[in-house]
Amino acid sequence: MPARVFAAYSRFVKRNPLGSQCLVAGLLWSAGDVLSQKITHASLQADTSQHPEQQAKHSIDWKRVATMSSYGFFIAGPLYTVWYKSLDRFVEPLLTAGLKKIAKRTGESMISISKRRMMWNVAIAKVAADNFIFEPPYLSLFFLSTHTLSGTPVRESLAHLKADFWPTYVTDVLLWTPIQFFNFRFVPVHLQPQLVNLVNVGWNAFLSYVKHEGSHYHAPAVAEIMSSEKQ
Repeated sequence: MPARVFAAYSRFVKRNPLGSQCLVAGLLWSAGDVLSQKITHASLQADTSQHPEQQAKHSIDWKRVATMSSYGFFIAGPLYTVWYKSLDRFVEPLLTAGLKKIAKRTGESMISISKRRMMWNVAIAKVAADNFIFEPPYLSLFFLSTHTLSGTPVRESLAHLKADFWPTYVTDVLLWTPIQFFNFRFVPVHLQPQLVNLVNVGWNAFLSYVKHEGSHYHAPAVAEIMSSEKQ
């Protein structure tokens, strides 16, 4: 039964790559944010300094969930689909062209390389491209768009980005490098975004936490703002 369900799902993804990716991304970004809120609430309950009445007043912020879900459906989903297709389309031909240039410079007709080794090289190149080409603008877009959707002023959204980008990016590279290496080496292309989305439940919970509770950005005090405006 599970095999049939997976086969049916795989066919659905192949026939509807963009729609399926957007749908799954929207649902999993929602799940990630709900998980983030649950974890935050649990940590507050465990804090003995919290007043018991305050602990009992927790409820899911559905507006916040809708913001994160919208980001997943309208932004993350389409970006994942286009990016993974682009990697599959361009990385191996570019590597092959590079090997031909090296062979030409060394006077050989072609550098001999096994198909298996080439597959490993392609996976390594895809991971490098994902870490250093895709992730920096993607993380920037995440912080700016979700803060904007939440009604944060542009100047403050940029301040959040400046404060949170590098700590989040370092965590991103440490977590996703081994996952993406496995993804690019062993998972079929049409299912690669789905594996990312599966892991994204936890990752999205972390990003949501950084955005809403764990930000390194500290808003200036009102007195400081009024003082700067007078000057």
